Amino acid sequence: MKHITIGLVLLLSSAIMYSAALIAASVYSLVLTRDGGEGWSTEYGVYGTALREIGTLPIALAILFGLIGAGIVIDSVRKTKI
Repeated sequence: MKHITIGLVLLLSSAIMYSAALIAASVYSLVLTRDGGEGWSTEYGVYGTALREIGTLPIALAILFGLIGAGIVIDSVRKTKI
């Protein structure tokens, strides 16, 4: 039972971290397009530039936490069914 709780907490924290990074990038993209703003790269677009400026570490950690949490939940459900 402890393992499934740990897995669900990891999944929840992954969803919160991922959504926070996306919301921060969308808010920052408004700053990039404003008059007198910092500007954006045409290679990545407005939102892609904002994601790169926010950083890929939060998104990478969110994906990692999600995969680990899903693995723990799947493993604990398999163990309880036997």
